[in-house]
Amino acid sequence: MTAEKPVGSLLPVEGKLYAVMLGAALILLTTTVPYLTLLNVFLFAGIFLAGVVALHQTIMRFQVTLTFREAFVLGCMAGFAGGVVSEVVTFFLMTFLHYRPGTESLALIVDWALEMAKKQPELQGQVQALVAAEKLALAPVTLTFTELLMNMAFSGIFYAPIAGLGGAYAVRRLKRQASRG
Repeated sequence: MTAEKPVGSLLPVEGKLYAVMLGAALILLTTTVPYLTLLNVFLFAGIFLAGVVALHQTIMRFQVTLTFREAFVLGCMAGFAGGVVSEVVTFFLMTFLHYRPGTESLALIVDWALEMAKKQPELQGQVQALVAAEKLALAPVTLTFTELLMNMAFSGIFYAPIAGLGGAYAVRRLKRQASRG
């Protein structure tokens, strides 16, 4: 009786790099581009979709079959890289252009909540909390290097499993399509 050796991934290194870079670029877009940041209001859908698109495109481009685990790990790597890059770009946008990504999306949500509160007065307390959060978000911020590193680590660690789930979902969807014929 011979033991089967685990087979390494069929995806070449350039394929892995492609998946990580594409996922990171999509995360950067969904976390910094005005109004596109609204995608992440809905349970971080932009980050999840970045994982889905990155793995789907990688699988189709390199014509490989990946396991759920491989896709999840690649998605996690893309999510981590995307979180780190997003924080660095956000830091530069805040420092040099005095622009904080996501503020226009927050303003849209606050305006929507204010409209809702006109019709439902019981929402006033929650709307006031949102207005206070908006004021806090618009206040000028300066970050130290240590705070930037902490933000990079937190965002990378937080985005990783979300993008990883997106990558696993892409594999699931492709496998279902293949089984249907």
